[in-house]
Amino acid sequence: MDRLKRSDANPLGGGTHMIRPDASEALETEVREELSRILSSPAFEISERNKRFLKYVVEETLEGRRDRIKAYNIATEVFGRDEAFDPQKDSIVRIEAGRLRRAIERYYLLSARDGQVQISIPKGTYVPEFFAPDRNPCPPGEPVETPHRRLHDLGPRVLVEPLEPEGDQGMYPTLARMMTRCVIAALTRFNEVFVYGFDTSEALGRSAGAPNGVAVDYRLSGTVNVQEDTIHVDLFLRRNEDSRFVWTQNVERIVPEVGSIRSLCAEIAGEVATTLALRDGILDSQARDAIGEEPSSFAGYQKLLEFQDYWRSLDPQLFQPLRRDLEITVAEDPNFALALACLSMVYSNAARYGYDVSDTTDTPLEHALDLARKAVQLAPNSSRAHHAKAIAEWFSGLVEQSLTSLQIARSLNPNDPELLAELGFRQAMRMNWDCAIPMLEAAYARNPLQTGQYRMGFFFYHFAEGRYEAALEATRAIDAPGIAQVHLASAVALSRLGRLQEARAGLERFDRLAPGILPRLREDLLLRQIHPDLVAAILDAVHRIAPDGRAGSRDVVAARILPLRSQPEICR
Repeated sequence: MDRLKRSDANPLGGGTHMIRPDASEALETEVREELSRILSSPAFEISERNKRFLKYVVEETLEGRRDRIKAYNIATEVFGRDEAFDPQKDSIVRIEAGRLRRAIERYYLLSARDGQVQISIPKGTYVPEFFAPDRNPCPPGEPVETPHRRLHDLGPRVLVEPLEPEGDQGMYPTLARMMTRCVIAALTRFNEVFVYGFDTSEALGRSAGAPNGVAVDYRLSGTVNVQEDTIHVDLFLRRNEDSRFVWTQNVERIVPEVGSIRSLCAEIAGEVATTLALRDGILDSQARDAIGEEPSSFAGYQKLLEFQDYWRSLDPQLFQPLRRDLEITVAEDPNFALALACLSMVYSNAARYGYDVSDTTDTPLEHALDLARKAVQLAPNSSRAHHAKAIAEWFSGLVEQSLTSLQIARSLNPNDPELLAELGFRQAMRMNWDCAIPMLEAAYARNPLQTGQYRMGFFFYHFAEGRYEAALEATRAIDAPGIAQVHLASAVALSRLGRLQEARAGLERFDRLAPGILPRLREDLLLRQIHPDLVAAILDAVHRIAPDGRAGSRDVVAARILPLRSQPEICR
């Protein structure tokens, strides 16, 4: 019989140990005793059927039959379904598993005891896990080494796990995702906590473990349920050190009309964040003021999430469908400020990457700036609106105005990692390394899995300082194969490393993705407001790859080539 053993590996962090198959009978007995305590406890409020559910999966695991714990077997052996049960058509097991997880979480919030074995059913599986607080702590008075936290010293590190949808969400298919984003956005407004960004939240929610460097003190999890005209949100805060649940909250709100769903999410998120990170209680009103007018349908909010997917990947295949959908959204709701801001950023990208938008405008940057200004006018407290305005201003050559707009956006949402990354990236393009690099490092510490586009700032830094291997690694971390400029950056780093054959292949990819740019490369780089010294160095590296003049006259290469030096400037 496979039994249980205590593993040195600690995927939960802090002072817990997982207990895994193949161990002593004593530990197996502990798990069965814990199961008995749960099932008999008044704090374990759940149906008899789901008590049988829990007992079944625990016993199957203890008996070494983990591979049999499937939706079909649970439905037929626990829920009494017949052999014709199809888990693809009947979601009863998934729904009841969510209820069982919440009941277990509530039980440990109310009844957990130090040192006892605990049972959990992780998301994405029906196979339980068993773990216990560390029973061998360091002796009293002996210091425990902890890694240097730097930015994390700002406060406890919180990971908001993707909230799980429950019930009939036909009218609001992305409601749980929206609520997750609102809670993260609300928490970032407090300096007292360090909250990981939405991209990191989603990525960790899809994986069993955490990527290197992502340390977590608390995990916020929960569910979003829609019943008729009411939203029910159940939230649980778990301390990672010992997996103890330290806080729970249930929020219910009536949805008065479809168009108010986003403000309702922001209101709930504001209430939750204020409870978790209370300082002066002003977040609730800030969150609502930043929204602007509501759209007339939930579909408008779905387009905001689709924009975020595009912005994270910069996938060229998503550009035109998203642009058309956002155009329809703002036509239906011309005062929906967030949609206007997102559409502005899309048109700025049309100018950045040479996408055809001639069916709407021949001057995409002017159009982007007009849209952003309208968004700011409608929602002056929206950091997204000011962010959109900053990007349009930058590519219009209004560098100082752009930096001012970014500072306004940051003042409205001071802990937003995307705004911090954007400002660091722009400072890197100006070779203002003392400001740029700390900002970029802090942004990716707060949200390691956010869009890689801002990592181009690291490329500029390493390339300017002659660290070409590091510059090449930075281009690989961007992970945007459809963007021509990433291949150009890779090619010039390879050129400086003397790997000319690979460099030529990279330059050819750049030329295929951005046809017609290479002969006027100098003008294109200067249009992006890249420092002239960086432009000169990039062009010099390109001419090493293509000495035939395809990249314009070699005479455009300035006298000042590497090493480059940053210009003294006060960080803004």
